Amino acid sequence: MLMKKTYFSTCGLTVMVVVCLSFSWAHASEAAASASGVTPVSESSAIPRSGTSGGVVLQSDTQSLPQAVSPDPDQLPYEVPLSKGPTAISKTGTSGGMVLPSINQSLFEEVFSDPDQRVYEVPITEGPGAVSTDASGAIIEIPEQKENKNLGKREKAEQSARNEALDQVFSQQVDEMRAERIREMPYLDRVYIRTNITPLKIQQKEEFLSGGTKDLQELISRAISVHTQAKAAHENIALYNRRMLVAFRKLFPEASLALNDRVGAQDAGTFGVDGPSPFHGKDWKISLKQPIFSGGVLWNTFLQEKASLEAANKQYDKTLGELVYDLSRAYFEYQRTLQTAEEHRAAVEKMKRFADMSEEKFNAKIISEIERLNVQSLYSQMQFDLESANQELEIAKLDMQKYLDLSVNDQIKIAKIYDLDEVVQGQEIPAGGVAGAKPVADVFKGVGKAPELSRLIDLSYGHRPELQVEAAKLQAARLGERVRWGEFLPKAFLTYDFGALGEAYRPSLDTTIGDDPNLKKQWRLMLEMNWNLGGNKVNYTYDRDYKAPSLSAFAGGTNSFTRKNVWDIGILDGLDAFVNVKQAEVDKLNQVVELEKAEKQVLQDVKQAYYDYQKSVIQVNSTVKRLEYRKRLRDFSEHRLSKKEIELSEYLQAESDLVREKAELHKALKEYFTAKAALNHAVGIRNFFSLETSQKK
Repeated sequence: MLMKKTYFSTCGLTVMVVVCLSFSWAHASEAAASASGVTPVSESSAIPRSGTSGGVVLQSDTQSLPQAVSPDPDQLPYEVPLSKGPTAISKTGTSGGMVLPSINQSLFEEVFSDPDQRVYEVPITEGPGAVSTDASGAIIEIPEQKENKNLGKREKAEQSARNEALDQVFSQQVDEMRAERIREMPYLDRVYIRTNITPLKIQQKEEFLSGGTKDLQELISRAISVHTQAKAAHENIALYNRRMLVAFRKLFPEASLALNDRVGAQDAGTFGVDGPSPFHGKDWKISLKQPIFSGGVLWNTFLQEKASLEAANKQYDKTLGELVYDLSRAYFEYQRTLQTAEEHRAAVEKMKRFADMSEEKFNAKIISEIERLNVQSLYSQMQFDLESANQELEIAKLDMQKYLDLSVNDQIKIAKIYDLDEVVQGQEIPAGGVAGAKPVADVFKGVGKAPELSRLIDLSYGHRPELQVEAAKLQAARLGERVRWGEFLPKAFLTYDFGALGEAYRPSLDTTIGDDPNLKKQWRLMLEMNWNLGGNKVNYTYDRDYKAPSLSAFAGGTNSFTRKNVWDIGILDGLDAFVNVKQAEVDKLNQVVELEKAEKQVLQDVKQAYYDYQKSVIQVNSTVKRLEYRKRLRDFSEHRLSKKEIELSEYLQAESDLVREKAELHKALKEYFTAKAALNHAVGIRNFFSLETSQKK
């Protein structure tokens, strides 16, 4: 019992002594800090930030000092070790630091016992080399340039990490899309899948989808960049460029260079010499071949390839024109379905309150069952119209996405090209240019009366790529026929070879032993002529050859000179030329037929587009007037409903008629814009009529 009392007494005295010592040390620290201008804080005190008057923070608990004094990297970017001497530096919002000359160095060493924790706040000043000077003349430089360099490295590292993460995301997405494509079409070539689905294409698609609302011009740019048929037409241009280059090259002399270096041995007993005789030979030769006359085949072939190149260029323009026209139609259809669905959705949401009101009145036996059924029927019909509009919207979206190389799940924002209220306020399109006409909406501004039909036809003859394609193909076919007829004309080619040859015996097969053989000049002149005479090929060759001496001609003399005249006559071996000529004539006539068909089609397109445009203008004007009429009826029904003169069904009927009339106006506007796009396509000028004044947000 006595031992327990003694133990508790000792523990109590120990606790009291520790508390007293801590209290005395805290007062001593406060006194020293007051004398030096340093304010002590507790563990819960915050480190003063830039712009305050706080100085160096001295922690009363040395165990938690690193947590209290260690600076936040975002707030205290500069760390300076404690200098020798009674100095302290504080980070303030002014251009100078706080100088504390009276702090005892021993107090610092006692409190900051760990030299790694001697971290101070340094004043921030202007300039690349800010300097703080204390009372004793100590200078501390702030390494701002080094810190900026470190910051730049950190930013580069972060940017590199973001790029790597983005590349990983794209790579993962590409792998998933390739796997999905293989699952959908396992019979498709894997190489084609890898080349068709690449990170670059995925990145371009993501940039396109994340670029905000899109107008028609942005959609056209995207469609041209991903359209496979347009890419094939562009590659076809490159093909005919190369073919024309080859045909042009054949108009000039052909040249070749040959170099030979031979080492060998002749059989034993050659020229009376016992045993094999090693020899070494060298020669070089340059050959030139120039067509003198080819019956116009080479030149007409070059012109034919040039005409084919022109046809390929116009075919590319035709492909782009058809792409723009098809995309424009899909775009205007999407505009119609989008705004029609919004109109139906707004009407259903508005009429839901009245449908519920009708149910409440029927339950309260205020209205008859016939009135309730009529309201339900009208409201259900409006819901059906909304569902139909949503389905049409999805179909129109799919039709537009197929030109943009987008998947079903890709979402795209389309800018509206008109506002229905502005169209109604404009009242009518200035089709006849009547004086005193009402102001028109922005979408119709600058649209006057369409040019005369005759002028549109003249423009189509000059700009429609289909006509230019068929005309270029006809030119190529005509030149092809000339090439076939050129086979019946005589042809002449001149060949000239010159060079040098040297051969000599050697002691051994080692070419390093002995001198090189002396090279002697040699040349050859040859004239070749051929002619197809009524299906019989006649060839004549004149050959004059001068050869340098060689080991094989050793016994015969030093030089060799030869002149030859060779005739070669075939019997009916050139009848295929008649077949080729007839085939060329048939091809030319077929191309004439294609040109006439294209001309008739162009005329039909121009007239159809012109009449459709005229009808669409009248249709829009008529629909606007009917819409005004339906609006008046709706407003009148709403007024009578407020006076309780009509039933809810009559008001719902008026609203339903108004919404349907708005849908008809959207359809008329879609036909109007489509007719303008058709006129542009028929004329062959992409921006002959402006297709939109988009309202991008």
